[in-house]
Amino acid sequence: MKKIFNVRNVIILILLLISIFEFINPKGIMPNRTKIVKGDSIPYAVHDTIPQEVEVEVEVEVPVEVEVEKRVEVPVIQSVDTNEILKVYFAKIENKDVLKLPNNQGTVTITDTISKNSIVNRKFIADIKRMIVTDTVYTKEPKKTEFFLGFDSKFSKPNVVEVMGLGFVIKDKRDRLYKLDAGVSNQVTDPDNNGVSGKLVPYLGGGVYWRIKSRN
Repeated sequence: MKKIFNVRNVIILILLLISIFEFINPKGIMPNRTKIVKGDSIPYAVHDTIPQEVEVEVEVEVPVEVEVEKRVEVPVIQSVDTNEILKVYFAKIENKDVLKLPNNQGTVTITDTISKNSIVNRKFIADIKRMIVTDTVYTKEPKKTEFFLGFDSKFSKPNVVEVMGLGFVIKDKRDRLYKLDAGVSNQVTDPDNNGVSGKLVPYLGGGVYWRIKSRN
């Protein structure tokens, strides 16, 4: 025979007695938070609870409109003027282009005539300034005939002054010299008299000289 008073049964019995005691509540010693109020209508229970507002976070899905770019192809119907296209195709159009030369030397204008999508004629107009170049060239002076006039004299021991006169020299274009001189010569008759005693005799002379080439 199993034991009746075990731990489990004892706990159940205690809980049962507490429940009966609280229900009977002799002399009101047990706390009771419910009052029965009698009125004109059906009695109702009054509780002393105090309501409090508590914030509760709740996730709510909110739809958001997002702009999305959409590419829509709209067919456009255009009228085509064939005559106008052919007129432009066969027309002759001139196109000018001006090229500037460096150093401000001038310009070159190019005129192209375009027809049927190709160049049918081209013209060039050049406006170029003249360039002035300064260069120094040294040239030999052209040869010419030159004339010289001078004085001639000769000295010797016995005659002291032997010859005195004037000389005239001509130099031609081929560097040849022609000499002509005239004067007097002193002829001493008494050598012991230191050349004082004598007589002056006039003379006339000449000569020709050629230039001798020298090797450097």
